[in-house]
Amino acid sequence: MINDQDKLIRVLTEEIGLTPYEARAYVAVLYHGPLSPKGVNQKSGIPRPRTYDVLNSLVGKGLLMEQPGKPSKYLAVDPSIGLKKLMEELEKRTIRQVKQQWGMVEGLVSSLSGPYASAREGHSEEDVVWVTRRDSAMIAKYSEAIKNVKHGFIVATASSKPAEKETLAAVRYALKKKKSSRVIRNFHPDWSKKDLEVYEGLIELGDDIRHLEYDNLTFAVFDKKDIVLWLPPYPSTRTVWIKLPELAKILLEYFDTLWEKGSPALARIRELKKKSS
Repeated sequence: MINDQDKLIRVLTEEIGLTPYEARAYVAVLYHGPLSPKGVNQKSGIPRPRTYDVLNSLVGKGLLMEQPGKPSKYLAVDPSIGLKKLMEELEKRTIRQVKQQWGMVEGLVSSLSGPYASAREGHSEEDVVWVTRRDSAMIAKYSEAIKNVKHGFIVATASSKPAEKETLAAVRYALKKKKSSRVIRNFHPDWSKKDLEVYEGLIELGDDIRHLEYDNLTFAVFDKKDIVLWLPPYPSTRTVWIKLPELAKILLEYFDTLWEKGSPALARIRELKKKSS
């Protein structure tokens, strides 16, 4: 519960989206109403020429009620109704805006896929190192690498969480194309039954996964030559992409030693599913 008026004004401005003048006028009426425009001006300190516009805006947003007269007076709507209605309207507008943006993105994807594919075809094999620094960039590039793998890939991860949905979708795509996949990871007791079933489905598609309580270097190797390293400490948004068969060979040998220490993941998944039932 927020009792301090200054803190309340700050929350209404920064978290709810009211303008600073709206927040100050609203709190003034909430604490001292009903108030005339002059009373709002005196209690809130907002400029007198802006008072009517601000009050009309708050009425339009369903936070205040106006009592006609000379002068008019303003009373706060019950916050349990007014603020909730305001957020419902904001949610509706946001959903509409996001849908419109999704439509624009779909159009852009269609327009940009051609140039992107052409640039990839002309990409030089001499470029051996790339760095990504944001989750979204890493996930997109990583998922693309899985989809485009020619033969197969291996992954050893220290992540305590399931892979992102984009990555899981890419793995399913690769498995259906009969590409090989070997994964070492830890299946945690706090995973949901749904998460466990997703991995169970991957195993049914041919994903070879082993459970291992692993907290060391996180890496992936594609087609025995392309490498992804997640820079410590994990989790990290910094990843390095390297095309270096010599390093890939070393990581594959390290992976094989881990593989021997791991156990088939299906037994672990079924054990955790029983505990979650």
